[in-house]
Formats: sequence, C-alpha cells, structure tokens
Amino acid sequence: MAITRMKKEDRIQQIKDVTLSLISKKAISAIRTAEIARMANVSEATLFKYFNNKEEIFESIIEQFINFEHPNVDFEEITTPQKFREYLNTYMSSLINIDNNRIAFLHLLLQISMDKHPLAIVKYNQTVNGFWNIMENRIEYGKLHWNFNKNFNTKIQVRLFLLSVLMFLIEQEVFDAKLQDPFSLEKVKDTAIDNLFKLLIIK
Repeated sequence: MAITRMKKEDRIQQIKDVTLSLISKKAISAIRTAEIARMANVSEATLFKYFNNKEEIFESIIEQFINFEHPNVDFEEITTPQKFREYLNTYMSSLINIDNNRIAFLHLLLQISMDKHPLAIVKYNQTVNGFWNIMENRIEYGKLHWNFNKNFNTKIQVRLFLLSVLMFLIEQEVFDAKLQDPFSLEKVKDTAIDNLFKLLIIK
C-alpha cells in the first residue's frame, strides 16, 4: 500500500471524511477500523495514532458538526417581526442544506441517539439552549411588543416548527422517501414559516 505523507490535521480530516462516507452506506456497528484505514489509504496502526477506536472517530465527527452546523445570533439583535422571520429563514435554510457529509452526519446522529449516546444529549441541549431559546424569547417578547397571539403555546409550537421540517429532511434524505414521494425542502421550509406566522400574527 502506498502511504501518502500528509499533515496531521489533514490526515485526521481525511479519516473522518472516509468514515462519513461509510456511515451513509451502512450501520455504524458494521464499520471496522481496518476498513476506514484501507479507504483512507493508511495503515491501521497509523489510524490508531490519532484515534483509539472507531467510537472516537464518530465522536470527533459529531463534535465537528455540532460546533459548526447552524448560524445563531443574540436574540436582542432580532428587533422586529421581519427580522425574526429573516432569522428563521436563515436558520431553517441551513437545516435543509444538503450535501453528502451532512446526510451522513444525520445517519450518525440518528444511530447514536437510538443508542442514547451522551453526545446525542449534547446536540439536543444545543438546540434547546440555542435555536429554541431564541425562538421562545422572541415570541414571548412579540406577545408584549409585536401584537403576537397571547394564546400561542410557545414551547410546543417552536418544537413542532423545527421538528416538522427536520422530519421531512430525514424522511426524504436519510430514508430515501424522495425516490417515491419527493418534496421540495425549500417549499416545506417556507410553508412551515408561513404557518408559524399565521398563528402568531393577530390581524
């Protein structure tokens, strides 16, 4: 096997990229470090210089995506209903952004969530303390200052808003429902935002 010299950081990223490509094709329990090493064009001994086992590779991938997946802002920057809508559109556009690595990450996230891996809780708490917290804060603010519907059930509705679009994404891209029942994720996102504001705005 020809071993190509590469910077440590680049080699680590190459190993993670190869692992992501495997995750999109098979269950993580079926992936072996020898297979990852072969596809990354390194020896298994070299792989073990950077990771003790495949679980460490998975964790490194999850941490990478958790830290950089979606844009967030300080809720105090959202000063009008229009800016709130623009923020939702920006965030949800990043949610439905499709590339092979992101779909593989969703495969991985679903599998570790079913196994109740601690990093799945980290991802959930990131959403709770990030996007959902911003939404809840601005909706409650809007009830006082933007004539938002005071009977709007904020906690339930913000979760329904995100999860409805996320489940469309998972169904279409992870479970390949698009092969039989395709939807435009952009239209799904726009419809979800429209429906949210129909419930929020009192005319």
